[in-house]
Amino acid sequence: MGSRSGTACENMNHRRRDAPVSHCSECGDVVNADLPATQCDDSRHAVARRQGRTFCVNCGTRLITAR
Repeated sequence: MGSRSGTACENMNHRRRDAPVSHCSECGDVVNADLPATQCDDSRHAVARRQGRTFCVNCGTRLITAR
């Protein structure tokens, strides 16, 4: 996975110094390591999948498998 400055991901959270989420929803990379780790469950992941996210913004888990 890429770093904040050298990532190929186009998600704008990579460019923010104070991203409001800990992981990128498109590539799963950490975008804000200062946020505390959160425990996710299947219901939170189900909501994120319905919103079209590929990765969980809280824990970085892949939610949608690549085709």
